[in-house]
Amino acid sequence: MNAVIKFKRHSSPTITPQALTWDRHRLWVSSRDLGMLYKIDIETWQIVEEIDPPGIVWAAVSLGDGEMRFTIGKGLNDDRYIYRYAPDEGFAKLFPCPDFTGSFLSFDGAHL
Repeated sequence: MNAVIKFKRHSSPTITPQALTWDRHRLWVSSRDLGMLYKIDIETWQIVEEIDPPGIVWAAVSLGDGEMRFTIGKGLNDDRYIYRYAPDEGFAKLFPCPDFTGSFLSFDGAHL
């Protein structure tokens, strides 16, 4: 087994971090307990923007063009939906997850 080399280590900028994605410019992280989404400057490790999503963000992927997709839980049953997010347009619900469940999300450059 290869040794693990640690380059940098930072404390989470928020409590109960959940979703994590990189958009080529900034790191994005959600807080499960606070229900917020944060844009992080990796040079200063400071929150540069706080966004109030339409539910709990469980998973996140960047499409690389400024847009992102999120798995967001809503309501008393925490039903999960896929949302589109664009900085200039905000959130738009796209479709429900199978059986309204799911906590993982990936993007291969063509398929979600």
